[in-house]
Amino acid sequence: MTTSAATATDALRAALARLLRSRELALGWLLNHVGSDGKPAGAELGNGWSRLPWTFALSGNTGAASAVLAWADREALRPDGQFRPGPAYGSGRFGAYPLGHFAMGAWLSERYDIGRRVLGALRSMQDKSTGGFPIDPPGGTAAHICDLLPTAQAGAAALLAGREDIVEGVYRWIVELFASQAELPRRLFNGRAGAALVTEVPSGLEWMLVTDFRKPRQSFYHPGIAAVFLAGYAMQRADAAALSLGHRFLELNIQGVPEQFNDGESVQICKFGWGAAAMQIADPTADYRTHLLRMSDWFIDHQATDGSWRPSGFLSPDPKVHEKMTKTAEHAMEITAMIAALAQLAV
Repeated sequence: MTTSAATATDALRAALARLLRSRELALGWLLNHVGSDGKPAGAELGNGWSRLPWTFALSGNTGAASAVLAWADREALRPDGQFRPGPAYGSGRFGAYPLGHFAMGAWLSERYDIGRRVLGALRSMQDKSTGGFPIDPPGGTAAHICDLLPTAQAGAAALLAGREDIVEGVYRWIVELFASQAELPRRLFNGRAGAALVTEVPSGLEWMLVTDFRKPRQSFYHPGIAAVFLAGYAMQRADAAALSLGHRFLELNIQGVPEQFNDGESVQICKFGWGAAAMQIADPTADYRTHLLRMSDWFIDHQATDGSWRPSGFLSPDPKVHEKMTKTAEHAMEITAMIAALAQLAV
């Protein structure tokens, strides 16, 4: 190994070690905020707890994952796999998004009974003609619009569970969404109403439905979550077109404004690290090293000394415990994906 190659490998291994320490801190904080009955702190205030079984299962905390799943099965899930009504249980916008998180935790924890019910609920939400997942439940003002965030998350859960009936529709929806764009690389429109791209964005939905990569404080997470689904789809099917599309999504972040990465009050770029890790694993010919190292620093720089993370300050300046739970569980999951990618690169 040449000196330069050895130095590069050392940098990868150093980043890997730092992320492992960061994750342990985060997991310690999360575990301290789950009750002996499996109830997450602040669960009555919001449904970010839906990520916890996924994060715990990925990191080997089997007991904690099982405890939260059992609590949720008793207290938060309906028999049909939907969350119970109320602001804490996902009856509002993006219902498929937290259900997708929860389904992945159930599947990884081998609670296939719970996972089967939740995947059934997701299937019932999916637009049967386009394959997308709606912003609002039936009757909501945006129930006719499907969005990239819940669609890609539900697709990732379906990939894990082998639900081809969901997966193929999601893939078709994402391919058609990207193909219909007319303002790339500047703006990504994230929603479709039926087959039509939503470019005349209804008031109040701007954050969700359009990402401007030339402006700060945007919903920069959309390309990353699309890339995660596309990487998984490509690996399961040896599909080169899906790989290519995943790279094209991530390139939007790569070419975007520096404020994505250096705005201390924004954490909206977090899924870029997850997406880069997924694409690196799916396509070993790619080289996301620089981005993975940059995102390693980004996660650690944003982490509090107690191990927690907080949501974007410009959106939630005084976060409550359930908001910190949401963000800490999310980031611990994302750096787990980066740990896998860095380990692959560092051998």
